[in-house]
Amino acid sequence: MSYIYSLEKAINYIERHLYEEIDLSYIAKEAGYSLYHFHRIFKSAVGDSLKDYIRKRRITEAAKELVYTDRPIVDIGIKYGYESREAFSRAFEKVYGRNPSEVRNRKLLYCIREPMNFDYMMFNYKLMKEGLSPLYRKLPERYIAGRKSKMKADGSNLQDIPLLWNKWYGEKEGEKITERKFADECMGVCIFSDGEFFEYMIGHEVNSTSHVPENMELYRLAPSFYAVFKTLGPITESVQKTWDYIYSVWLIESEYEHAGTHDIEYYYYNQGVLTADLYVPISSKNMK
Repeated sequence: MSYIYSLEKAINYIERHLYEEIDLSYIAKEAGYSLYHFHRIFKSAVGDSLKDYIRKRRITEAAKELVYTDRPIVDIGIKYGYESREAFSRAFEKVYGRNPSEVRNRKLLYCIREPMNFDYMMFNYKLMKEGLSPLYRKLPERYIAGRKSKMKADGSNLQDIPLLWNKWYGEKEGEKITERKFADECMGVCIFSDGEFFEYMIGHEVNSTSHVPENMELYRLAPSFYAVFKTLGPITESVQKTWDYIYSVWLIESEYEHAGTHDIEYYYYNQGVLTADLYVPISSKNMK
């Protein structure tokens, strides 16, 4: 457990010196490890190498400045350690998947890497040591009003879905749904298909199907039995890591299998922190 406190100390140091040249050996020494061993510990707990974590943190903060400020792109690049606009643009696009001008003009903000925190590191520790134990819920038929988008199941959805959420909240789409059942609980639904594409829907569960806002649609969730997993820490990383665990470990080792319908992400604020519960529709493997 002591290594988690060392990691927290290192991450706090990175945040304080994010705009400066960072000596990786110094970070490892302050944490009480050789650089070699600290690299292995850091990668295991955080999911990125120390160098990649710093790069992603800088690119994430740079993306925020591109969207929320009018500061020249070259100045933002220099602030984060790049000698020219061209060098910054190359590095930014390699990590972010889009160039700085496109992100600024279209306000395409998503957070690749938010600051890691103690809760998330404990979450990872538990995940590696014990795995996650879900709760189980049986839910009746429900309807969601919202917007669907076509996604390609090739990994690009990991970038595209956060952008959809950014647009949803930025344009206050949820407020247009007057019949929403829970005003402070928004849903993301993965609607599967057999091909290389799937649909992702953002919306709210509704009390009535009589009124659907313009350019939105209804989706019926059939009665289902779910395994429910709670997430902790930075929302993008924790949601993706939990889904990885569910599909690569839990569904393989548990007595259940995926029911083949839809996965649901419920987003809500818990004591001021954005949190997600992941609902996986399941059926018993022994029923076949």
